[in-house]
Amino acid sequence: MIFLSSHHSTSEAYLKFLDAIQTRQRKVTQMSDILKGVAVAFSFFLFFSLMSRIDFLVHGTLYHHGLQFSYDWAIDYWIIYTATFVVFSIIVSLMYWLGSSKTVKDFKFSLALLATVNLLMIGGVQDIMFYVFWSGGLPPNNVIWWWAPWSYLLGTWTSLMQIAFTSLMLCAAISLWIYVILKSNLE
Repeated sequence: MIFLSSHHSTSEAYLKFLDAIQTRQRKVTQMSDILKGVAVAFSFFLFFSLMSRIDFLVHGTLYHHGLQFSYDWAIDYWIIYTATFVVFSIIVSLMYWLGSSKTVKDFKFSLALLATVNLLMIGGVQDIMFYVFWSGGLPPNNVIWWWAPWSYLLGTWTSLMQIAFTSLMLCAAISLWIYVILKSNLE
């Protein structure tokens, strides 16, 4: 009888030990996920900052050195500039996928990364950064943002409209991540 009691205590202690290890592993995984999220957010911020700086170099500095606006060069510049965001989103998404365990959750996260960069780009985060970080502030609200594609569609586009649209796209990106994270935690 003593042997059975001793064996039962050993088994119970072993199970508690395994449970403690699993709890510790979950905490490390959660911390690792948080650090990955912070690193991805920082890389997005850095990328958008650098792209807005390149845009300022072209549309600020080079104009002061005699660059004259022309659709001949501007269309090529806009295509390459936009394509850079799309390529960045594909690279980030693929890097995440290739470095993952390739689960359904990882696939959803990869797609969310791809969508986030493009939502922020379409929302014009880089335009807001251009003015706030490099140009000293947004243009007055009576200035039409003629270069924005929305100006062609709506006939006008102002700083206030851009702020509202950027906010909408930020909310869409945040909502996407809330949905993906909540959905993945339920599976």
